[in-house]
Amino acid sequence: MTQTNTTTLQYSLPTEHIVAAVVQEARPYNVCAPLVLNEILPRGAGKMWQKVILPTTTAASVTETTELAAAPRTVSRAYTQIGEVGLSTELSRLVEETSTITNQVLLWAESQGRAIAQKVTGDVCALFIDLNGGSTVGTSGSSIAVSDFVQAIYTLDNANAPGQKRCVLHPRQVADLFAALTGAGAVYQNLPELIRQGILPEGQPAAGFVGHLFGVPVYQTTEVDLANNSADRCGAMFVPEAMAFVQLRPISVDYDHYATRRTRIIVVTAAYGVAEVVGTYGVPIVTRAH
Repeated sequence: MTQTNTTTLQYSLPTEHIVAAVVQEARPYNVCAPLVLNEILPRGAGKMWQKVILPTTTAASVTETTELAAAPRTVSRAYTQIGEVGLSTELSRLVEETSTITNQVLLWAESQGRAIAQKVTGDVCALFIDLNGGSTVGTSGSSIAVSDFVQAIYTLDNANAPGQKRCVLHPRQVADLFAALTGAGAVYQNLPELIRQGILPEGQPAAGFVGHLFGVPVYQTTEVDLANNSADRCGAMFVPEAMAFVQLRPISVDYDHYATRRTRIIVVTAAYGVAEVVGTYGVPIVTRAH
């Protein structure tokens, strides 16, 4: 009997092809991880990641004859523990052979990769509410206002937050911000800065990107958490050093044929952790959810 035939080829899809397709499918849903610090935890280094955070210091004027005394400096640390996320799908061989969809394996693998990307984004968004010590901008139950956006910028500037600011909002918040910019009496009725075809200045498409406002890139995702008994959504404005995404294992795909059950098992996993690093380098934006 021929060892390589249409049946055996059906159960020997190249893993590299599946992984590439899964990553491509997941990318549009991975909104937040590229916006924060990205760290790699090496294999064999355990499950705990930590980062030393230096204290804020000040310098003073001194005279030529003044002896400088060493000031105590106490560092703090940000921590996260790596965890594994994933999901599995089991397809019967009969489904694969009779389905009108050409490649069930690839279809389900892509769907699972998309789910993990949404999980990563949701885990980062869950950190928003504790930024800035939990002190928020915006008004519970009210639409986001342009003044809320400006207040968030000021809050980060006043904290000397370094680097490019970025803002992540729920689509409800983005819609309300657009309305505030284009409604009657609005200053920016033609949206000169906010909409730029979803392209960043360097020309690279970005997941969830909707444009710039006052020089701050704005992104949207449905993974932004509810707050205040589901009355509000908690978006945030931050610089990269506010939070970290720590990766041990990127999205990986494993699949096998379970002969006695005549099924194919598709497993997609990732191993990572998220952490608040410097809370004052971000600020929650809490406004109405509905």
